[in-house]
This record gives sequence, structure tokens and C-alpha cells, in this order.
Amino acid sequence: MRIQVEPEIENYAPEAYKALISVFGGMKYKVILKRVRKKLKKRRQVYLKYPVLDEKSARRMSIMVVFSPYATSHKAKEWSKKHRIPLLHLEKGFLPRSVLCDSGFWGESPLHKGMPDALDKLSEENYRWARKYSQHLIKGNISKRRQPDEHPSIGGDFAFLPMQYMNDQSVLRFGNMPYPRFMKQAASFCADNKIILAIKKHPHAYRKEVKPVNKLLSLLKKRYGKYVKVVDGSIHRFCQECLFMIGMNTGATIDGLVNNCIISHCGQSIFEKSGAVVHNNNVPVGLQQCLSLSDEEKGHMAYRQSLLVYYLYNRYLLLEEDTHNSEYSNEDKIIKQLSSMTRKV
Repeated sequence: MRIQVEPEIENYAPEAYKALISVFGGMKYKVILKRVRKKLKKRRQVYLKYPVLDEKSARRMSIMVVFSPYATSHKAKEWSKKHRIPLLHLEKGFLPRSVLCDSGFWGESPLHKGMPDALDKLSEENYRWARKYSQHLIKGNISKRRQPDEHPSIGGDFAFLPMQYMNDQSVLRFGNMPYPRFMKQAASFCADNKIILAIKKHPHAYRKEVKPVNKLLSLLKKRYGKYVKVVDGSIHRFCQECLFMIGMNTGATIDGLVNNCIISHCGQSIFEKSGAVVHNNNVPVGLQQCLSLSDEEKGHMAYRQSLLVYYLYNRYLLLEEDTHNSEYSNEDKIIKQLSSMTRKV
């Protein structure tokens, strides 16, 4: 059994990489270290010593293990589909210092349909663990990315929209509309209902998407005036204080789950069918549903949110630092993913 592993995973996620090598070694598989990207960033130049995977050699692999295969420089996804080679996909995870490890991504993950059943099997004890872990994140102002200590006053009822990277593959491949249209629909609904739309820019808005993001935000502020505000502050505080969060396939959904925030969701993702979000691909309808939830519905949704936090930490995401004694080890989680692949390993 020949397993191609992208060697740069060691740099992206060293603990996940060690777990992968350990699992494959225990199974007596032959690990072939080959790059997929021809060009590497300066901090990964050390991996240039490994050969580049080509299509001919890829066809001889039983499994390919790669980081971020949706990147434009990546051929692994194309070859996996063309030659029916199982692909184990690693990506930066939703929780702090975590790594997504799955045989698919967002709408292509088995959890896209399977999450409801996975959460139904969890217990009250799992729920209590999740609340304890969530309080740890909230009290420490801890998220996937560093959060500011200062926090603004919005000055009225508001909906919170943490922007996604507009050219992210989760939006381009699994979103239900172009991201600017999604934001325009959210802003229009909020203005019609006299709710402020508080928009927190994605970090890429300051580097990769400066002009298109600034142009879009200027248009929204011009059209909807006082009902659109661009803000920065702790994502936990925004989640706690808003009427609801608005998102399309954003990893910031996890911060809403941690804070038991009402979350409007559109697009295809592992959150979609979980019962932890208000999913509707018709954005205005979904936002109205958020405003119309009964107390009983809010309570049920908050319970599902905490179960989802438990599942992500303990049974799904690989952890670069396990601060709360995960039920499953990184090795266990990798083995679980391997066993779910369509081709037997």
C-alpha cells in the first residue's frame, strides 16, 4: 500500500503530521513524501528537496494526503477525481490550533449529511464538557485568530457579519451566490428592519482583497447609511451582544456556536444540517427566521451548538495542542477518516 504524503504538512501542522506518519507506520503502509506545489514560500524552502508528484506516479498511490487541495496550484484534487484515488484533505481548523482532516471539504464532506446523526449520539455529559470548554475560550478571548481586547459600542440592536474571504474556495465552490450579493441582501434586510449590520473584516481584507472589499463596503454604507457599520473588536463580544450572526460557509460559525449565538447560515457546509444554525439559502427568509425563533427553539438550538463544539474538538479536528483532553487522539481521528473512505485501505 503506497501513501503519498505532502511533506509540507510538517510545517503547517507538526502534530498532525506526526500522527499521520505514526498511523501509516502502524499499518505498515509505505509513505511516499512528494510535493504537489512546484513553488514554495520562503519558510518552506527546505521541502524543495522532495520530488514533485506527477500524474503518472499519483495513479500508483492508494491514498493521497495533502494540505489545502483546493488551492489553484494544487493538482491533487483533479487527479483524485480523475483516477478515483482517495484523498485525505488537511486544512486549518475552526478551533484554535486545530487542523481539519476529512475525505471531503464543506459540502463534499461525509459530515455534510451525516452531522445530525453524529450529534444525536452525544450525551448530557458531552454537553457539559462543551460548555466548560466554551467558557475557557470566552474568558480568555481565544479564537482561531487573535482577538482585540478593545471593543466598540454599536449603539443599537445589530446583526453581526464576520466577513469571509470573498475568493475562498468555501465560497466559490460551496456558496449559494457571489459573496457581494450575499452581503447586499444582508444589508438590505437589516436596513428594512432598522437593525444595524455590524461588519467585521476578514484579515485578508487588509492584504489580499483591499480594493474590492473597500469598494463593496463603501457602496453598502452609501446605500444604507447608519444601518451599516464596519467594526473591529472581540468576536466573542459581538456574538454575545448581537441579535444574530450572518454567515456563508464561514469558519467564524464556530465562535457563534461557542457563544450560543443565533446563526443564519447559507451555502453547503458541515454546519448546514446540524440543527445548530438557521439554514436557508434564501438570505432574507433565513434572517427573518432568526428574528422569529421561539424561546424553545432557541434553547434547542443552543443545546445542539454545544454538542457540535464537543464533536468538533473531540472526534473530528486534529489538535496541535490538546488543552482539554480530547476523547479521541489525533491518531484515532485519522483512522476514523481512513475507514470512511470509499476505497478500502
